[in-house]
Amino acid sequence: MVLTGCGCLLPGFLIVATIAWSMQLFGQLINKSEAWRQLGELVAFDESARGVPTGEEDNPNTPVDESRDPAIFELMLGGDIPFSGGVEAYWFGRAVPSPEERDRTYGEDAMSVTFLKLPSDQAEAATAAAPGTPTHEDMTVTVQGEVLRGRRLPEMVSDEIYFKISGLEEVRGAGAAVWLRERFTVPEEEGEEFDLILFFQRPGSSQPVTDADIQEFLEPFHVAELLEETPDGTVPAEGAEGTDETDEIGGADESDESDGADGR
Repeated sequence: MVLTGCGCLLPGFLIVATIAWSMQLFGQLINKSEAWRQLGELVAFDESARGVPTGEEDNPNTPVDESRDPAIFELMLGGDIPFSGGVEAYWFGRAVPSPEERDRTYGEDAMSVTFLKLPSDQAEAATAAAPGTPTHEDMTVTVQGEVLRGRRLPEMVSDEIYFKISGLEEVRGAGAAVWLRERFTVPEEEGEEFDLILFFQRPGSSQPVTDADIQEFLEPFHVAELLEETPDGTVPAEGAEGTDETDEIGGADESDESDGADGR
């Protein structure tokens, strides 16, 4: 399910072909500007996250964003996944080929990063090491003064759905998962609790994902704001690029310690 690959399919998403077809259709219809807008409803970010403005207008009928030159970490694809019960995924890449490129090779020091919003009861399984690979290591990382819990994986294996969408060969490499928010609610989802998790992977490399890698990617994202609860349990969100939009999302239940569950 995770676009960069966590090594296991999430419970409830066993019909891979249906989900893959939905994502392929979705990828053709949602352009990057819309994906950024939707991501901004989950986490606010500085304008620098999107790259340098080109002075051109974005064409909403194309998947690319003509108004920006890509940042170092380029948003490849993202948004609300159809028929998923509120799951959202946003796939970023550094020196990673986009799905539409013919030359599907990785550049130097490549890294894939995925924001994933998914039901909280599936989070432990999604972040566990895949069967037959070295177990994950629970850890914490400090980002913008906030201590986030996470897991390092000596080997992360991309899932079948990722192969279908990207057209790439199977991807293996060191990875990490970091929780940005835990057990928050969204009014539109009828009280369902969600986690917002980041997945990092070094394609084809055993070099571990470091705290510095995680901090570098998250620098333009307003991590601390995700954890600032208001008295009514909602979190004020600025929306993308510092607009006046707000998104009422329920309060987080942060925990700096993992329960160590394998989720299998």
